[in-house]
Amino acid sequence: MPLTEQEKHERKRARMLQTAKQYTPGTYMRKVAQIYQRMIRAEAAAKPEGVVFAITAGKVAEVFRRVGQCVCVTCGKVGPWKGNAIGGGVIESGHFIASRRASVLFEPHNCHPQCKFCNQHLGGDQGNYELYIQHVYGHEEAGRLRRLKNEVKQFTRDELVDMKLDFQARLKAAEELIPNH
Repeated sequence: MPLTEQEKHERKRARMLQTAKQYTPGTYMRKVAQIYQRMIRAEAAAKPEGVVFAITAGKVAEVFRRVGQCVCVTCGKVGPWKGNAIGGGVIESGHFIASRRASVLFEPHNCHPQCKFCNQHLGGDQGNYELYIQHVYGHEEAGRLRRLKNEVKQFTRDELVDMKLDFQARLKAAEELIPNH
């Protein structure tokens, strides 16, 4: 008798939980974060062709992008959501509040497509990132994220496995909307 979708999901979850036990929660959290960041870019790239908000030259601007592309929220650079096999691509996933804090690592308003230059060489370009957050979500959200970074959050293995399953499903759904992903 074939397994139901629920039974398949439970088996997959049990296998993932066994695998997660081989790692410390912090190490496993970093593995989940990689999928999360890829999902952030894929979901942005899967949106219909058109304009999105970004900060260019210190001001809010509308930047055109095609399906499969992401726009750096802090400079407006447009690039493919997924890089090549060597060294990644032009667009990464950058965090407004540094992702070293578990309390803000998976916050949806804290992570957006960002070019490698802004993310790595400009340290996230915090000034422009704050302008973006304020424009898109409001001043209150920027303050909430700043306060949240001071909270201590520890994820259990069960929480991390559930997040990983959710992020994988969302990534797959977004990739299906992107031609030639």
